[in-house]
Amino acid sequence: MLDEADEKIDKATRLLQGGIKEESLGHKDKAKEYYFAAYRLMLEAANASPPDLKKKRLDQCNIILNAYQRVNVNAEPVREKEGDDRLSEGEALLEEIGLEKPEIPKVTFEDVAGLEDVKNEILGKIVYPMKFKELSQEYNIQFGGGMLLYGPPGTGKTFIVKAIANEVRARFINVNPASLYSQWFGMFEKNISKLFRAAALLSPSIIFFDEIDALVPKRDTSNSDAAKRGVAQLLNEVGGINSQKNKNLFIIAATNNPWEIDEAMLRPGRFDIKIYVPPPDIVARKKIFQLNMAKVKQAGDIDYDLLAQQTEGYSGADIEFICKKASQNVFMEAVKTGKQRTVETRDLLDVIGSIKPSIDAELLSRYREFSGI
Repeated sequence: MLDEADEKIDKATRLLQGGIKEESLGHKDKAKEYYFAAYRLMLEAANASPPDLKKKRLDQCNIILNAYQRVNVNAEPVREKEGDDRLSEGEALLEEIGLEKPEIPKVTFEDVAGLEDVKNEILGKIVYPMKFKELSQEYNIQFGGGMLLYGPPGTGKTFIVKAIANEVRARFINVNPASLYSQWFGMFEKNISKLFRAAALLSPSIIFFDEIDALVPKRDTSNSDAAKRGVAQLLNEVGGINSQKNKNLFIIAATNNPWEIDEAMLRPGRFDIKIYVPPPDIVARKKIFQLNMAKVKQAGDIDYDLLAQQTEGYSGADIEFICKKASQNVFMEAVKTGKQRTVETRDLLDVIGSIKPSIDAELLSRYREFSGI
């Protein structure tokens, strides 16, 4: 006898098959209805599933979602020339303030080691609402506006944002705070305005502010008038995006020092979503070692479980450095001796023993305090 989740999956499968049939007959509106209903049932089944089945069923949701988007004919088409003009204008504005032409990143969530809780939170709060707008409106799920990722350095915050942009097919606008600053009065604020204008023209897009504490420091501790004006301008821009409920522009910021950000930026209506990105756990550390050593052709039989156990408190960036350093050491040995050998577990352990982790208990305590844990 089927349980409730299995019944929903069975119904979703039949609806999906119905959608495929209607789409093959050219009935896109009817196919859309089938896909929409199938997605809802599959999502309900996934959310009610145990952890070992949830990911598989969420992947099935994505397949149905892609089918739905393929036949969604409600979106008003943009003339090719008009679209080209908008893109060119947006790219020109970014060039004026010294930012690179944005692209859709190739990084996916599969490339992000561990952090399953973080990824699930992002999927629920950002990715699924942006990808499946009609369903999010039925549940009054709002999206658009701002999100802050915070945590120790080297934990993959930028990598995560690139994966988000890939998932929702949005252009990734990487903002270096230094590019926005100017010695001329008023230019800092104008650069911020140009940035948001460009992002709107290039939408769907994600503006990513790395090290946002450098851009919007607490105004009561800053002696810079330009910084204070910049904070005010950014507050206006972010607040404007939220008030308009712009569904095609999202603002994401990352910081290692969330306690140094101006408090007004963290209030409701600005960066409403705040997600802590912790150091990698033992499972994630093992995967990070595996991903990095997979790039080394001369990697031997390595005990990844032992390496993961020995790197408590090490960040993803620390582990990447360990792999590079161990490989470099063996390479130099081969150059000097004329004898090649593989990189072994002991080579990696030697490097681990020579460097300290970049994350300590005191730093983690500060993040817990900020999170209110």
